[in-house]
Formats: sequence, structure tokens, C-alpha cells
Amino acid sequence: MGDTFKLSGDFRGSILNLKSTLKNVQQSVGEIQTQDEDSKKELQALIGKLSQELEKAPAEKKEQAEAVAQTAQSLVEQAKAEKPNRTMLQISGEGLKQAAKNLADVMPTVVSIAAQIVLAVGRVTGGL
Repeated sequence: MGDTFKLSGDFRGSILNLKSTLKNVQQSVGEIQTQDEDSKKELQALIGKLSQELEKAPAEKKEQAEAVAQTAQSLVEQAKAEKPNRTMLQISGEGLKQAAKNLADVMPTVVSIAAQIVLAVGRVTGGL
């Protein structure tokens, strides 16, 4: 059963889909065609860790946290293509690491997790 949220008030400018974005990314990892099932499982676990960490983002960093989630989503979408474009994987991987650096001052573990995700995507896709 999913989480239940009771919301009230003004949500203009709020980011409420962070958890669902990364849950969808975790599911997308399962669609990646690879011989390296261990790396695929590691990637799913890392996306889960990233999700947990980003949920802790302070209110003033929610936009940056959303950027990390969306960039991770883009990277995994590239990786699950039938024939992943190496250049796009590199660009998305660098983007994920850069987005994570925007949270380094308040959430240094996000930077480490993002770097691990990029490495895991490289293993799953046969190298970045």
C-alpha cells in the first residue's frame, strides 16, 4: 500500500512529486537490458538511497533536490534505450553530478550517491 498524504494550504511553487519521480526511476532501472544483473540491482538500491536522502532536503533546497531527481531520471531513461547513446549518457551523468553538487553544503551524501549512480550506469550499459 502506498503512502497517504493529507494536504491543505497553498502549494504554489511546491514540489510534491520528488518521491514518485525516483520511484519511477527505480522501476525504469528494471527495464535496462544488461548482462550485469548485480550492477542493475546496485543501481536500483542507489536510486532508493538517493530518494531517501532527497526527501530530507531542507525547504530552501527543494528546487535543487528536484533537479537531482529529474537528472537521475534522465540518466536512467538514456540507459534503458535499446542502444544507449554514450554521449548522452556522459552528458546526463555529468549533469547528475553537477546537480548533486548544488546540495553539497547541506547534503554531502547526495554527491557521493550521485557519483556511485553514474558509475553503476556505466557498468550496466557497458561503460560511459
